[in-house]
Amino acid sequence: MSDFVNNAVTGLLSYQRTLGTISHNIANATTPGFSRQQTLLSAQPAVVRGREGNGVQVLDVRRHYDQFLTLQLRDTQALQSQLEAFHSQAALLDDVLADPQGGVTPALQAFFSAVQELADDPASTTARIALLNEGDALAARFHYLDDRMADQATSANQRIEGMVNEINALARSLGEINQDILGVGGSRAQSNPDLLDRRDQTLLELSKLVTVSAVEQADGRINVFIGSGQTLVTNDSVFTLSTFADAADASRLRIGYNGVAGSGDITDALNGGELGGVLQYSQSLLPEARNMLGRVAIALAQSFNAQHRDGMDLNGNLGGDFFSVAAPPVLGNANNIGAATVTAAVTDITQLTVQDYTLGFDGALFTLSAADGSSSVAAAGPTLTLDGITVNVAGAAAAGDSFIIRPTRIGGQTLAVAIADSDAIAAAVPITTSTALGNAGSASISTGEVLDVNDPNLLDTITLRFNSATDYDVLDPNGMVLAAAQPYTSGANIDINGWRVQISGVPQAGDSFTVQSNVGGISDNRNALLLGGLPTTGIIDGGTATYQEAYSSLVGSVGAQTREARVNADAQQTLFDSVQGRRESVSGVNLDEEAANLIRFQQAYQASARVIATADELFQSLLNAV
Repeated sequence: MSDFVNNAVTGLLSYQRTLGTISHNIANATTPGFSRQQTLLSAQPAVVRGREGNGVQVLDVRRHYDQFLTLQLRDTQALQSQLEAFHSQAALLDDVLADPQGGVTPALQAFFSAVQELADDPASTTARIALLNEGDALAARFHYLDDRMADQATSANQRIEGMVNEINALARSLGEINQDILGVGGSRAQSNPDLLDRRDQTLLELSKLVTVSAVEQADGRINVFIGSGQTLVTNDSVFTLSTFADAADASRLRIGYNGVAGSGDITDALNGGELGGVLQYSQSLLPEARNMLGRVAIALAQSFNAQHRDGMDLNGNLGGDFFSVAAPPVLGNANNIGAATVTAAVTDITQLTVQDYTLGFDGALFTLSAADGSSSVAAAGPTLTLDGITVNVAGAAAAGDSFIIRPTRIGGQTLAVAIADSDAIAAAVPITTSTALGNAGSASISTGEVLDVNDPNLLDTITLRFNSATDYDVLDPNGMVLAAAQPYTSGANIDINGWRVQISGVPQAGDSFTVQSNVGGISDNRNALLLGGLPTTGIIDGGTATYQEAYSSLVGSVGAQTREARVNADAQQTLFDSVQGRRESVSGVNLDEEAANLIRFQQAYQASARVIATADELFQSLLNAV
């Protein structure tokens, strides 16, 4: 009778535990990271060999879990989060640059339309004021775009700080879970399945922020590694990350690892997750885009200024700079110990790239090199020239000192109109040519062009008087011969005092032509026409790209990378969903299955209860018989 009752009691207790597990599964059917649990039952061994069994016992509560799928889910999560974070940042930049109303293109077109209107009526005060206004509007458009990029750089730094704090919080949670796992029973088989689920879910959340790897120990605790193998969690010890300003550039955040042996910079070793995506954007696409925008602004300023300086304004003065733009910033490393100061200037816009440059000193030589390693030059100093920039070093540098030069970074930020007086717009060419009324030959002279506006004799009056059809003398304003019997070829260039003219046709002896200052030539539009032709002139990339083509290249580059990130993120999302679906097929709760198990074990529980009731009836019958 006692075995009879004992078997039924073990059944009641075991099935009660099983029903509890089933109800736990049902209650957590929608809990993120929950793995379906199963109560494992086994027959209790008989006390005496050959006798009936001693009922049933609960061996363990086991979770349905696939280690490979869990690892694959973390890896796909890390890559998907990285691509999604990169795309979300790049899409914001793409929207700003490609805006048909807010981009540089419409402002550039409006500015050069104003230049053309000035060429149509160079003496018009209205056209001159309109040109200044459009210049201000164009500069403001560059400022707006650069400000949006600067805002994104600040936002990226804030996101990096926030994610580092999240990583530290999750690492502390994993350390606490390790302690809990050790406290509930040692080996993994005896650990609480809910703790293991919470541990795996925490790792999954961590992998959403950054790529991690984990190694499980025999007692169920895990060691978590980050970057190039730095330990984030080991047993119940937790090591944290921190952010700090880059010694070479205080505007950039670096990520430090605070370990047993001290702290170190692991920024370049981190990848994957939202942190990897934001770092990729803030360290590659965003600065490259700002450099490309700045290069367009610098190319516009320098080329327009160069042509404007070749002209003459309404006051009879040679043209000055129409635009201003700041010199390239040079950032000294915070760890420099020397007293050297470094300045830089853009000296050849056609050779200017979108790279940043590093200037390093080894104690003997300065080495100027592009950030991507595509070019470099070394010299003892004090002047180095590379890719259209010239760097000058003053003072004594110490071995190990370094500097960052950003030739184009602030071009869009600092572009401005440099003149305020509309009369100072140099629409005319400084020289004018004329033909003597008494010339008997058929020769004619061109309008002339300026070769060197800095020539001190540029505005001197020069007369070209022919001795015959094959040679001429050059006379100064007083009629004195400066150069006698110069050979004449029809249509050939004649270069004197920084200007160039051509005489074509057949002159006769005594014919003369005069080149003189154009002071008072207020209706002259020759320089305005040359200014208006700049948008179709190759200036950037070795003279192969116009302003518009360079800006379109910027828009196209950002757009292409944004689209690529979107496509890759969608593909990775599909892979992540597939892996997650396979994991759910193994670990997820099937409510239909749990409902069937609930009925099955409820019936088993009721049957065990019926056995106890039967035993009670038999015992009462025995008592009554006695």
